[in-house]
Amino acid sequence: MAEIPDQMPEESVYPRPDNINVTEAGMDSALYAALARLGAPKDRLRIRKGDKLEVVEGNRIDIFARISKAFPMAMANHIVQSAWREAGGEIIDAVETRLGRQVVIEAGVGGIITRKITISREIPEKPLTGVVALIIDDFGVNPLEKIAGFIDLPIPYTASIIPFEEFTGEVVQALSDKEIEIIVHMPMEPMDYPKHNPGSHAIYIKLPPQEIKKRIREAIEEIPTAVGMNNHMGSRVTSDARTMGIVAEALSESGLFFIDSRTSKYSCAAKEIAKKGIPVTCQNGNIDVEDDTSCIARRFIELALSSRENDEGILIVGHARPRTLIAINRVLGELDKWGIEFITASEMIARRSEEK
Repeated sequence: MAEIPDQMPEESVYPRPDNINVTEAGMDSALYAALARLGAPKDRLRIRKGDKLEVVEGNRIDIFARISKAFPMAMANHIVQSAWREAGGEIIDAVETRLGRQVVIEAGVGGIITRKITISREIPEKPLTGVVALIIDDFGVNPLEKIAGFIDLPIPYTASIIPFEEFTGEVVQALSDKEIEIIVHMPMEPMDYPKHNPGSHAIYIKLPPQEIKKRIREAIEEIPTAVGMNNHMGSRVTSDARTMGIVAEALSESGLFFIDSRTSKYSCAAKEIAKKGIPVTCQNGNIDVEDDTSCIARRFIELALSSRENDEGILIVGHARPRTLIAINRVLGELDKWGIEFITASEMIARRSEEK
């Protein structure tokens, strides 16, 4: 059980040169979330008051965490440091000791060490596990030979195919032959249309209801083995309750579920779809915002590991691109060692429905 020091300030605020206030609570929250991803939740940490701080009131807080030996210590070091920095803090020093089996990180802000984090390894009685549903978007725009590697992925995943593209038909056939789960990647109007064109037969908010339903029906006919749908682009459509209500009516006739790709923070898609009793959920993160293999691999690992602290599991999205395929194959072995199980999108929706 965590030993909480006496008289810790609830919300210390540190001024920054860029005029952004960095809160102690915010940095701690990020730190504890990072340690939990490594298999060391807060209730398993040892936390105590350390040396008195000379420049500001209070004491340094010493935190001792034991993580699974499945994690490379370098990975643990990176995850904790990144979390603290992203919350606005600074890493003053970090030293690996005991032949790489322990890391001591001195973290703070403004050059002041406020947290000393000691990370070492243990073998938990019951290893933490996580569940991930991976959706790969944008199938259909490239010929079969360019996406063949995705067809051979050794994990369950869900392929999202754009209808009415040049290679839609052959890709649908190839994926169906391999019994890979398929959903419709329905083109929908983005906020910056016409700068970005969602594609043929897209849904626009100015379309009459019957035309919207017709386009959805035709898209499903184009991809007959589809079991669900998510939006391609669509920041404007998914933010418009009237249009999503019409989409929901069309889906209720088809029997397909819906996944909100969350292309807009103002999305009401899940709310409107749920009103019709249609199975619906939202994605939790995108692994390839940057088309860089190392960045994709790192993001994939971070999102997948976060599933270990989420009972609902994590639903993540990538795209049918060469670097994304390389990154996925690069890290699958490590994710398997860390107890990450992959399921399809339909299984994730069923799982989340059971949790409610």
